[in-house]
Amino acid sequence: MENSSDASSPLAGLRVFELGIAIAAPNCGQKLASYGADVFKVESLGNLDVVRLLGSAWAKDDPEMSRILSDTSPYLPEMNAGKYSVGIDLKNEEGLKVALRLLAQCDVFLSNISAAAVVRLGLDYEAVKQINPNIIYTQLPGFGSDPELPYYHSLAWGPNQSPLVGLDSLTGFAEDPPAGVATTAPPDYMSSLHALVAILAGLEHRDKTGRGVHVDLSQFEATISLLGPFLLDLDVNGREQTRIGNASIWGAPQGVYPSCEPERWIAITADDADSWQALQELASPWLDSDLFLSERDRVENAQTLDQALSDWTSKFSSDDLAARLQSAGVAAHIVATNEDILNDNHVVNSDFYKVAPSTRLGRDLFTGSAIRLSEAPSRVRNAAPSLGEDTREVLTKFVDIGPEEFEELLAAESIFEMAEPDLTFKRPWDDWIHILIPGSEDARDLT
Repeated sequence: MENSSDASSPLAGLRVFELGIAIAAPNCGQKLASYGADVFKVESLGNLDVVRLLGSAWAKDDPEMSRILSDTSPYLPEMNAGKYSVGIDLKNEEGLKVALRLLAQCDVFLSNISAAAVVRLGLDYEAVKQINPNIIYTQLPGFGSDPELPYYHSLAWGPNQSPLVGLDSLTGFAEDPPAGVATTAPPDYMSSLHALVAILAGLEHRDKTGRGVHVDLSQFEATISLLGPFLLDLDVNGREQTRIGNASIWGAPQGVYPSCEPERWIAITADDADSWQALQELASPWLDSDLFLSERDRVENAQTLDQALSDWTSKFSSDDLAARLQSAGVAAHIVATNEDILNDNHVVNSDFYKVAPSTRLGRDLFTGSAIRLSEAPSRVRNAAPSLGEDTREVLTKFVDIGPEEFEELLAAESIFEMAEPDLTFKRPWDDWIHILIPGSEDARDLT
């Protein structure tokens, strides 16, 4: 059966059935799509992906957009660029049969919904294996798929994995409560990258043995892996790591210091003899003290050192001081805000931002892949599919469902297509995309 991806892409011909929400599985699927895989994101009207529920602020007050609000979330292309959206009601008997027919044509099953929910849907490994024994069945629920494990029936979310595993207990200052890292949800991305490696390993296993494999990836355990050195330190040395803010247990000074500008900070590390000497020469006489003579002295008197350094840095603008320190050989940089990153010369010149066609929005913007292959640059077919946009194409091309059967399934609401296909809009910032991507006056040749 014909493959839709660029034949030169390393994953061309790979077909992925994705049953994912939010970040962990979708981010993994997006990476696979970037390198040529056909990723079929199976979606439901009754249980929308949380990133679709976000919508966009500029669209929420427009009654005309109520039915297509789920296509406007700026998070959609970040997690779904390059994918197909296939509308199937998996709780409908005929819909489930359609899903299994699609799965029979796929190489990979990818899901981060709860293990129990997958079983209830009838898409557990044993069921899928019956119709596709060579599948690389990859699931990454919160606590794995073994029903005998204590946390099996518990539900998890990226932000709440951090306190569960103890990551939050290390985040913040000693005198304050745990600060947490809920906004960026590192556990989601950690699990996503684990899944990416696991899928590639599973495919290699299949190439060597001719057999598929069940990849059981617990997000809980993937997040615990972030803490390996601390757990070993406690087990071997009886030493428990606590919150130390921006400091380091290895040396000083190391931290974030104020500039003369409101809420503008600079990060500085000078924890070896050479960088300390360079810093001391720049900051003299602020750092001229017998308390800071040796590396050990600086660690033992870190709080006093931080205060002295803060008194000095607060006399300068963050950009100016960062440039001075870097020129002197001291590791330093501004603490970048989102706006700083958006306009960062290195990021812009490295072609990190991408723009690709969007059926609903004309074109859309998203960040590119940090994984770069010299002979195979990442490419995507679209910015993000509208809900159910590709149902007809995928079921016709990949499952051989004919027009009559398709219409019957559509009438029975076993499947669905894109709503209001003629309703199109532009994002409010569409006319400014060329600022981020010079020359991108249109979306041609930018995928």
